[in-house]
Amino acid sequence: MKRLTHVLVIVLLLSLPLALAAGLRPGDITVHKLDNGLKIVLLEDHDIPNIAYYTFFRVGSRNERPGLTGVSHFIEHMMFNGTQANGPGQFDRIMEASGGANNAFTSEDMTGYTNWYPAAALEKMIELDADRMQGLIFDPKVLESERSVVASERRMGVENNNENLLGETVRATAIMAHPYHWDVIGWMSDILSWKRDEIIAYYRTFYSPNNAVIVVCGDFQTPKIMELIRKYYAAIPRGPEPPAVLTVEPSQLGPRRVVVHKPAQTPSFLQVYHAPAATDPDFPAMDVLGMALLQGESSRLYQRLVARDQLAIDVSGGIGQSIDPLLFTIAVKPRPGVDTGLIEKAIEEELARIKKDGIAEKELMKALNSVRMDFYNPLMTISGKAYKLGQSEIYYGGYEHIFKAMDPYKAVTLKQVQEAAGKYFSENNKTVGVLIPEGGSK
Repeated sequence: MKRLTHVLVIVLLLSLPLALAAGLRPGDITVHKLDNGLKIVLLEDHDIPNIAYYTFFRVGSRNERPGLTGVSHFIEHMMFNGTQANGPGQFDRIMEASGGANNAFTSEDMTGYTNWYPAAALEKMIELDADRMQGLIFDPKVLESERSVVASERRMGVENNNENLLGETVRATAIMAHPYHWDVIGWMSDILSWKRDEIIAYYRTFYSPNNAVIVVCGDFQTPKIMELIRKYYAAIPRGPEPPAVLTVEPSQLGPRRVVVHKPAQTPSFLQVYHAPAATDPDFPAMDVLGMALLQGESSRLYQRLVARDQLAIDVSGGIGQSIDPLLFTIAVKPRPGVDTGLIEKAIEEELARIKKDGIAEKELMKALNSVRMDFYNPLMTISGKAYKLGQSEIYYGGYEHIFKAMDPYKAVTLKQVQEAAGKYFSENNKTVGVLIPEGGSK
């Protein structure tokens, strides 16, 4: 059975480029731009009578400043809380009554509003989405209510979550100058202090049509949907040009270490290194390194820390896409009572082995197969296509990147992986964080 599964996986992997070519070709995509700067990327897909309508804004915690940290995530909440035409919650109610569903997310680099609905609901959904692009009223009572919701989200998600609290502390220790210094949720004191006029000014600047791209995949006719988009979006005025993020994180000149004391059953351990941005030529090799070290039970650190030395329950981490350089993370869930110094020592030994000898050919192949699966699987759905096209717009400056995204990975060599390990996994580039149970020992 395992042999059959293995064969099927290989066949699937070999056929994936063909599946992509059959379902997503450059000629199938049309790009339009309104006079107010709004970019629209359209892909007709008539396999099912549904539509994925995604709006991406080029704004995230990267664009915030001290005093306004977390405001991008807050505006994500307010996007469902009322315009002059539609009261709080009405967007959700109309969408659900039409048989649709929606969600939203905010990251360091972008904010996305993701809608899925039957093709028959297209015009009403476009009307609603256009209405909230610059039409939010930020009713003072609703704003204060939602501020409480976000503050509670931070208490539950960070302050009462030991691993996330350690992650926030390590991030703020490793990154000193760049806005990646703070988490997307923002600092509590800022959440409690945002001024309504500052929130509105931020919204007017960053949520304007010239800072957005709409990606639509599904069962529509391009001339008709463009007629509707012009009808509802063309009158929205162009906003001011968002200020560029100019701060560059200075090079780290020595190891950093932070300890958090907190009530907990077990300690937590996190080790990070400054890592390349998504467009950096080193990114694919570091992505491969992350998979070899941390992905799955056959990975090096799982085998060393969990299976062999039994120092930990689990390991996770790696590198993620970002506009500016962010972090490579190694997160470990220690076993109760384990000295985290032993965990750090074991990690250092494994990293030293890779810096000295590199990784094996089979580890490279496994990582590349995982990259392909992670890339091609989402392209099987209209939602996945919409997300990937939007992601290409935000991180790489255009949807066209989706057709060459795998090229840098094809070129990754064992030597490049070894060189990347030597370049980034240095002592001076390292920050270690440990959460010690209050009253316990590390």
